[in-house]
Amino acid sequence: MAGGKETPRQKMIGMMYLVLTALLALNVSKEILDAFITINNGLHTTKMTFDSKLEQEYADFKASYLENPEKYGEAWSQAEQLKARANELVHHIDLIKAKTIAMTEGKSLEEVMGKDQFGRDTVLNLLHVKSKDNYDANTTIMIGAEPDRPKTDDHADGNNYRAAVLREKLEAFGEELKVMTAANVGLTQAIDSLFSYPTKVKDASGTTTNWESLNFYHVPLAATTTILSKLQNDVRNAEFDVLKYLFSDVDAASFKFTELEAMVIPEKTYILENDSFRADVFLAAYDNTNLPEIFLVPQGMKIDSVLENVDESQLKQVKIADDGFGKLRLPATSIGDKSWQGIIKFRKPGSRGEYIYRKYEANYEVAKPALVVSPTKMNVLYRGVDNPVAISVPGISQDALTARIDNGQLVKQSDGSYIARDIKSGTKATVSVSADFDGSTKQMGTFEFRVKSVPDPVAKFAGKSPSDNSAQKSELTAALGVIADLEDFVFDLKFPVKSFDMTVIMGGDVRTLKSNSNRLTPEMQELLRQTRRNQQVIIENIRAQAPDGSIRSLGSINLRVI
Repeated sequence: MAGGKETPRQKMIGMMYLVLTALLALNVSKEILDAFITINNGLHTTKMTFDSKLEQEYADFKASYLENPEKYGEAWSQAEQLKARANELVHHIDLIKAKTIAMTEGKSLEEVMGKDQFGRDTVLNLLHVKSKDNYDANTTIMIGAEPDRPKTDDHADGNNYRAAVLREKLEAFGEELKVMTAANVGLTQAIDSLFSYPTKVKDASGTTTNWESLNFYHVPLAATTTILSKLQNDVRNAEFDVLKYLFSDVDAASFKFTELEAMVIPEKTYILENDSFRADVFLAAYDNTNLPEIFLVPQGMKIDSVLENVDESQLKQVKIADDGFGKLRLPATSIGDKSWQGIIKFRKPGSRGEYIYRKYEANYEVAKPALVVSPTKMNVLYRGVDNPVAISVPGISQDALTARIDNGQLVKQSDGSYIARDIKSGTKATVSVSADFDGSTKQMGTFEFRVKSVPDPVAKFAGKSPSDNSAQKSELTAALGVIADLEDFVFDLKFPVKSFDMTVIMGGDVRTLKSNSNRLTPEMQELLRQTRRNQQVIIENIRAQAPDGSIRSLGSINLRVI
């Protein structure tokens, strides 16, 4: 009875119960061992995938460093340290795996551990281990005889395979990663959670023990190896996240540009006969997600004093277009050299509300009127779309200009630019400009454009175009429909697909289905799910509607399932 003195018979029954419980605990079924093998093989595959991704990421990082050592030097140094520490820890865990398997199988360390074709450590697969359920070797090697006091001393071969030492190495690795990612609170917290191992935990029976004994004391070899593989994946996973952070963090305080534009800054915008044109040509970049603010400084105000204490209320703001360019409009009321100054305000990368100011200067010369026409989309007008056209005459206000086109319509916009639309047949269109100047209307000149039709778009299905000849089944079954993409065209135009046919050749069986929209029908989706390797999927009779309402027939897409 509880609390009373037990008889010898009761003591014997209690001892037999303990022995039976122990025997039951040792009875690990073959199915459980096979499950551990499956999990371990899956973890090994994941580790190999991480290794490949890491190799590519390190290669990209190194290439950036070699291209710009000053920018990437410090971060690359940390990346090299990260790689060395992670490789050292993964190798150490492989040694523990190899040691426990070698002792269990009665083999040498060299017989169970070697290098794969890529020079990476590899350990004998559990499939080839006979005593998968043995727990004596890993208990002796990693814990010792006393589970409450796991050993920490080295082994006779000079290596330390103890679980307590492994825990210390993992925790130390986590601390190093936290230092590297101190500025990223979310990532630091994730690393802290991944590499924290409580000194006191409860096992399945509710008994308090330590992390080392819970995972490696009297645990079958198959389970021990799987746990070690899981720890290796933790290391590689964290290494990958930290490496990505180090690489991207280099650019966190750098200006990012989404667009590039060739720019020509002329010394003069008006050249006399027998003079020479002089200009600076350079490549300009801007970020259309972080457009600047541009201001003009009033005449007579010193730009340096403005920069010392910027008061935007005293400045004139310049309109910024969607293309990132400031639309500067300066009146030319008299002939001669003119100069304006201003400032550009833009948000500092990585900051919240901190701005940088830079000054600029606009120099130009006002001369007698001469027509200047600058098409914003080359010297071509396209039928069926709105064509932006910039028209100006130096020395004359935009309000005084009148522009006409002999092929279509020319509509003036609020900012002074024009839209040429409703372009008809023919190969040319001529813009004529006149101005109300000094109380009379004067002809400023003409400018001739070429007229072209918008080219046909390219049909795409499952990310493939007519130039492709194969696709994976997963790509085909994930596809939603067919799109018409006007690749690398100056206008963002839509060509909605109105209908298409899908033909699937399955051996001698040919099935054709039709869609009266751009999307796959349920029957088409089901047919794609039935496809097999080397069968043909043909998207044909694709009809798309152009912006002018006409129907275009697009090229077919012929794909072999791979």
